[in-house]
Amino acid sequence: MAQDIATIAGSEFARKQRELFTLVKELRALGAGSHMGTPEIVVIGGQSAGKSSLVEAVTGINVPRDSGTCTRCPMECTIETSDDNTWGCNISLRRSEYDPQGEPMDGTTNEEAFSPPLRSKDDVELWLRRAQTAILNPDLSPATFKHMGYEELKDFSDPQMLKFSKDVVVVGIQDPDGMALSFVDVPGLIQNEDLHVIELVKTLVQEKIRPANTIILVTIPASDDIENQQAVLLAREADPAGQRTIGVVTKPDTLTAGAIGARKKWLRVLQGHEHPLKLGYYTVKLPDDDERAKKLSRPELKKRAWKFFTNTEPWKDLLQSRRLGIPDLISDLSILLMRIMREAIPALRKEVDDRLAECVRQMHELPEEMCADASSEILGRISSFCADLQGEVYGRNENKSFVHRSRTTFKTFELDIQESAPDFSPALESYDEYPAREACEVSEPRTISDGLYTELSRRTIIHLDPLDVRAVRSVIEESTGWELPHNIPYEAKVRLIKRSTSLWKGPSHTCFSRISDILTATVNELIKKHFGQFPQLEQHVGSIIRNEIVEFAKHARCALSDVLEREEPPYLTQNNDYFESERRNWLTRYGTEYGRIRISVTPMRTQADGYEDELMVMADVRAYFQVAYKRIIDHVPMTIQRDLCQLAADGIQKSLVTNLRLTDSDSSQKLNDLLAEDPVVMANRERLAKNKKQLESIKAKLDSFMQ
Repeated sequence: MAQDIATIAGSEFARKQRELFTLVKELRALGAGSHMGTPEIVVIGGQSAGKSSLVEAVTGINVPRDSGTCTRCPMECTIETSDDNTWGCNISLRRSEYDPQGEPMDGTTNEEAFSPPLRSKDDVELWLRRAQTAILNPDLSPATFKHMGYEELKDFSDPQMLKFSKDVVVVGIQDPDGMALSFVDVPGLIQNEDLHVIELVKTLVQEKIRPANTIILVTIPASDDIENQQAVLLAREADPAGQRTIGVVTKPDTLTAGAIGARKKWLRVLQGHEHPLKLGYYTVKLPDDDERAKKLSRPELKKRAWKFFTNTEPWKDLLQSRRLGIPDLISDLSILLMRIMREAIPALRKEVDDRLAECVRQMHELPEEMCADASSEILGRISSFCADLQGEVYGRNENKSFVHRSRTTFKTFELDIQESAPDFSPALESYDEYPAREACEVSEPRTISDGLYTELSRRTIIHLDPLDVRAVRSVIEESTGWELPHNIPYEAKVRLIKRSTSLWKGPSHTCFSRISDILTATVNELIKKHFGQFPQLEQHVGSIIRNEIVEFAKHARCALSDVLEREEPPYLTQNNDYFESERRNWLTRYGTEYGRIRISVTPMRTQADGYEDELMVMADVRAYFQVAYKRIIDHVPMTIQRDLCQLAADGIQKSLVTNLRLTDSDSSQKLNDLLAEDPVVMANRERLAKNKKQLESIKAKLDSFMQ
């Protein structure tokens, strides 16, 4: 027989036990169950396994059990020994908010009192019915059900009413004759329901028994084969080694004297020869309908059960095992639960510290809450935005991506302009035999980056047909008017130069568009960064900024057009030294290609059929191209950078302040409306704050507990 409960209840062990159980109960009330796995015993079984009778026998209360009624949500029962010799019961509702996967969200568990203090066991069943109905109707106030009677609850129907719920009915019992114990009774596994309902209950049971510090109490009717019990299979799935499972054999009186084989098999199971479990098996005889109707006392029920075990095989062979009857089960469960609770406290302390640190980290990642008045807050964000944009454009920020992307675009523009160089091939051979066109000189070699390769793949290659001396002579002849002999018309050179420079408009405007896209993308990122906390402000300010960028782009396009128009005739340069140097180089080169003819630097024919004039025109045109090329590859990028990017970065703040009317006396309400925070951010901040508060309370409880 189990040790006398009264003796245990009055011992030092009982005092420590009460303190530990009180701690765990308080932790769960604070929401510890949604943050971490607090140790617990979970009772599972089929609907006809005697689970409800077991709960009644352990708690001493009646639970709803009439036809058509079953447990539809977890019921957490905690029994405490009372010091004032009075019995009492309190029923609460513990609700959580769930994510799309059905898991409770951190910081969303809330426990609220439901029943008044109950002093009679006869009142408990009705309040349990009310509490379960309230849990199954989360859209309705719990107060809706507090005054309903049996028939009202039975007939109650609502389209939104849930079949089952993960939320918990919490039952706290103060019993002078009881022993400290806590367990969770989950809905019984069902078979005669829609498939999705069957799976819902199965999943709920699996989730409750999955944690490694959960003791699984499986109710198994003696009349059934243990191999066919779904609850046994689920327990084995969660605990393959059988380290934390306890089998409770119910309804032993259903084994008739003739069921010899079944009795022998159960004896082998209970003795650990078959389906062994580290924590073993218990057998309990629970009150039948007649005994429940008579409302027999616990001592009387205990006496009847012991008489049955003493006189009935195979149970009488197990009298020395201390595993027969409710008292043995309660005593061992209480001691076991105390042990695993005590062992779990160091791990719980570490887990709550880790979760609290993670919660604080997530809170720090959220945008700061607004503390200043609306006008100051918006002005501060505008100033930060403009400073950040200037840092990007001027290259002062640590992240130089804007500068790097702009440089890549400008390099692509330079290569496009190179492609427009005149392609003169003085020799008279066929065009197919001409050497490859000469690229423009570049002051120093450069490595082509990955970004530049991407840009190059987007280029439209400019192609100029090569011109030999005969083609150049044709241009000269077409351009000749009333010039005296030996005078090369200036128009011929203009036509040949324009053949290249007229191609510069396309690459220049393409370059402008790409830089404009880079600037717009950067601006959008910064708008999100500085104003994204407030969606209405982000939308309003973003619209103003983007409109201003469009206006700056219009003016910058005009400035770019001015630069390109400066490259129109008449062609001139002050860079005479460079021009003369290039002219000599190209004249020598073209002369060599033509046939190593000695060419005078004066425009005088030495032979009637020579091409000295044509070679000189080629050299003049190519030399001027070199001068203009070096000019344009600087002027276009500098114009885009200054007239678009820099002017926009420097001028947007004034436009924003003007458009937002920050200093107007009647703008206060409008500015406050703009600072309405993103509902998602607000919800996250509220959730994390609540989560942090719960974790801090849990930590305080754990830190103050003396083992």
